[in-house]
Amino acid sequence: MKETKPEVVVVMARCSHEKGGFGLRFEKKDRDAWFADWAFAIKESTARRERYDTNTISGSIILDPHYPGCPYCKSMNIVRCGRCNKVSCYDGKHEIVVCPWCNNKSKIEGHITHLDAGGDR
Repeated sequence: MKETKPEVVVVMARCSHEKGGFGLRFEKKDRDAWFADWAFAIKESTARRERYDTNTISGSIILDPHYPGCPYCKSMNIVRCGRCNKVSCYDGKHEIVVCPWCNNKSKIEGHITHLDAGGDR
């Protein structure tokens, strides 16, 4: 029996405290559910070269119980900016957040249903 390769993508993110870039590894584990199960520090130039900004994932975005958190500040949540649509870590404590990509201030609302991503080769 041939083993099927898991559907995996990496989403580029930024630490909202340290401003360092990191990749979020998502694996599709259900028809429309993507689970973040790993995060790793990465230079943004390397992430662009790896094309971690070329695809989109849609559906339920879930942090796996084994998700280690942001590699810089260990925050266990993520947020997507309402202006630039980029992802950052989120400490889960504040109602208003400042995007580390574009400095937009916004209120936390709703659930993330899609992210820009790149395939993991």
